[in-house]
Amino acid sequence: MSTEVLDVPQAQSEANEEKGQRARGATLGLICIKLENPNYQAFELMRLVTLEIATVVQEMRQLGFTVEEVYIIHFLALMIKALRELRHSIMDTESLRKRANVINLDGEAEQHLTGTLVKWFREALEEAGLDGAECNNVMRHYRDLLNLREEQLRRELEAFGG
Repeated sequence: MSTEVLDVPQAQSEANEEKGQRARGATLGLICIKLENPNYQAFELMRLVTLEIATVVQEMRQLGFTVEEVYIIHFLALMIKALRELRHSIMDTESLRKRANVINLDGEAEQHLTGTLVKWFREALEEAGLDGAECNNVMRHYRDLLNLREEQLRRELEAFGG
């Protein structure tokens, strides 16, 4: 029979601390893995960061006010600040990524796309029964409309980027 007296609250506190460190380490590792993926989902990362902040706050609530625990609370508060900065960084990166998705009308792929669409448009005119001269007149008119409205189209595409 053991004569050792167990301090139940301290044992629970140590178990909770170990569990909190394990959960926090796992979540931080998952955040880092997702950040390495260039096609990450920002909302998912934001959810993980928020979960990590909640875990840290929960851990802070379980601590008392001994000298050692005050230092731990200070460390955890710094961790929350770092996680908030990470959240802002994710939002900034997502905003920049959305702006980068705007179509570049002068790019090679876009020039090819435009050329293909014009070719198909001409084929549609011919299949509709227009002769060569009528097709040429429609294509010239279409080219003039594109030239007149190109700047307007560029402004509209830039608006999508924010």
